[in-house]
Amino acid sequence: MAREIKFATTVNTAALLQVNPKEFYSAALLENRSSSNFRQVLNLKEKTKIGNLAFGTLFYEAGCDFQGGDTTLDAKEMDVCKIQIGTELCVYDLETSFVADWMSAGSNQADFLPAAFATHFYAELGKAVNNNLEYLTWQGNASVVTGTYLDLCDGILAKLASGSIPSAQNITGTAITSSNVVAQLTLMYAQIPVEIRNQKANVLWFVSPDVADNYMLAVASQSAEVYTTGEPVLKFLGYTLTVGEGMPASTSVLSLKSNYIFLADLVSDPSDLTVIDMRNTTGDANIRVRSDFKVGFDYLNDDEWVVYGIKSFIS
Repeated sequence: MAREIKFATTVNTAALLQVNPKEFYSAALLENRSSSNFRQVLNLKEKTKIGNLAFGTLFYEAGCDFQGGDTTLDAKEMDVCKIQIGTELCVYDLETSFVADWMSAGSNQADFLPAAFATHFYAELGKAVNNNLEYLTWQGNASVVTGTYLDLCDGILAKLASGSIPSAQNITGTAITSSNVVAQLTLMYAQIPVEIRNQKANVLWFVSPDVADNYMLAVASQSAEVYTTGEPVLKFLGYTLTVGEGMPASTSVLSLKSNYIFLADLVSDPSDLTVIDMRNTTGDANIRVRSDFKVGFDYLNDDEWVVYGIKSFIS
């Protein structure tokens, strides 16, 4: 069964009809989703499988008889979550707000939503969806009931926490400060598997925003002449640190880029909105906006991960 996210319009007291500047303010939302860095698997309606090929022993001492090891073909099953976006606007709510200054005369206009407000409304809705998807990417956990959209789908941290990451590479975290951040990143660095250690250009090392902030403070404190006027580069021993804006505090994960999996039907689905004028159907003086999409987050190759501070996501 598809999950739904529904919204209704509330006109705050500060937005009631009065003389207002014809400008809108908006919260700072997370427009650049972490999943844009992931390996994308598209055109999915339901479950899929991603194959894996592994070889046994390949080299043998030469002789007359054939010798050969096994070749193993395996696959990991992954699924998508079905989510609906829904919100509506009531013409009478708009008429009591400062938006009424922009509305055309008459109560039965075919298009009562002012063009300037409509443009802003849809742009902000798109940002809000991206914001939710960023947090869902990391903090989604369908096994924990919070009464929020985070219950709709497992994010990548929940998947990793319930996986089979080698114990030495699954590091118990602590609250990160500028005093301990270098030591904690060093713990992760020490556990990077030999097979991927020298593939620095292909390793995607995500850190939560507080880890990034504390790392910059730690670096700045070592070279005040340079960094009191500039921003330290987010690199650690040759690895680029990428900020996962939706990650919970004091967490970090790293692996090859190809091991991060983003599943979807169409990437643009969450921003493809259907606008329904309910006056032409049920007679309600509402405009409804709906979009349906499928999304999922997963990973490959347990042995190629180092994770920090994610054990709390175990179901």
